[in-house]
Amino acid sequence: MPKIRPVCGVILALMIAVFCFNPQVRTLLSLPEYQQMVVGESSHIDLDLPQQLENRLVMQVTKPTHSVFSNPVDPAVTINRDAKGYEIVALKPGQTSVQFTLLGYIPVKSIAVKTLPPRRLVVGGHSIGVMLQSRGIMVVGFAPITKENGTKEYPARDSGVQIGDLIMQVNGKRVTSENDLARLVDNTGDGQLVLNIKRQDRFLTRSIKAIPCQETGRRRIGLFVRDGIAGVGTLTFWDPESKEYGALGHIILDADTRQGVEVLKGKIVSASVQTLKMGSPGQPGEKIGVFNNSGQVAGNISRNTGYGIFGTTSVDITNPLNDYPLEVGYAHQVKTGHAEIYTVINGDQIEKFSVVIEKVYPQRQNGKGMVIKVDDPRLLSLTGGIIQGMSGSPIVQNNRIIGAVTHVFLNDPQHGYGIFMDNMLSEIEQNKISSKIFSTKNPVTGINKLAFKLNSDYK
Repeated sequence: MPKIRPVCGVILALMIAVFCFNPQVRTLLSLPEYQQMVVGESSHIDLDLPQQLENRLVMQVTKPTHSVFSNPVDPAVTINRDAKGYEIVALKPGQTSVQFTLLGYIPVKSIAVKTLPPRRLVVGGHSIGVMLQSRGIMVVGFAPITKENGTKEYPARDSGVQIGDLIMQVNGKRVTSENDLARLVDNTGDGQLVLNIKRQDRFLTRSIKAIPCQETGRRRIGLFVRDGIAGVGTLTFWDPESKEYGALGHIILDADTRQGVEVLKGKIVSASVQTLKMGSPGQPGEKIGVFNNSGQVAGNISRNTGYGIFGTTSVDITNPLNDYPLEVGYAHQVKTGHAEIYTVINGDQIEKFSVVIEKVYPQRQNGKGMVIKVDDPRLLSLTGGIIQGMSGSPIVQNNRIIGAVTHVFLNDPQHGYGIFMDNMLSEIEQNKISSKIFSTKNPVTGINKLAFKLNSDYK
């Protein structure tokens, strides 16, 4: 008996080696380790294996589901075998694993499966005005102070303040606007100031001596600062159940520091497009519009993230091009080929324009999951392709909302990137938490009208 065990082990090892080096088996082993499905959707795995191997190969659910929507002992998927292979059918929302085993107990390949509930959203396309006040006063430059003898000094810079810093407090008092900062600096009797600043993820303290300025007759510390920004963008979607929205598809960056703006408070309103600046290679175009506080869109801004801005609306949003919410299409459902974008190029009228999805990168999480090309003759004649203010324009394919326009290729405005709905919807849960803090009841004031721009990429 002891002599038989090593022989059996060698035979088993040889079987596994032959199994793994089989070309069809290598195709099986190259299957993705993760798969996402929508309830009701099916996915087929074709097998073209030698009959002897196929008879010894079994696919089964190995882990129970974990979801608040279903009984934890019920599987999220079921597996059906047919003449060509195996079919995975999504039954309920949840997470599970399926596994191929050889001889019933030797694991060959495991696939983690996440099943999602069907979801419907109101498609955007609305032109919106975005007004955002930052958390802290952002340092965007240095301004020299001329003394009586003609010399120029930079008190803040010489004390270690840097461009991009956020001034949070002055002498222990919170500052939320440029006026707050100017008043505290000017009213300091001896000119001694202690600034509490945030630099990326660090909190620092800097002591500064404010000096009299001959030009203004007031004390200054030699800084250019900004407390907020405003610009025109596009609404991507609105959830009729929670009244939550997503827009832009990318983070709002300060134009001077190129840093993301931390939200203190903000709001979105309707915007009317007045004129268009056509784009050309090296020169991105632009929508030029005016804000309309009495339009259809009104809401707060709770988050400014890499996937766009998010918040809740105080009014219901509708889209005249669709009488009902559209089903969400997730990354695994996006295909190359024809699609449409919804956007405004005149006044507040939402229109559909033809685009082609040329490439799809389902695993990308950076807002560049799709490469799109504008092929609509009318849109090309008016804008040259993708222009600033078009960021957030929803992309619809096969009657599903699948994502939004985010980036333009600076040297080829006919092309750009799109973000998947998966990415934007991933922010909704975080948005629910943040929405408890921010409210549309607090209006935004003291914002400099510096337009943010659609992200550009050199290609």
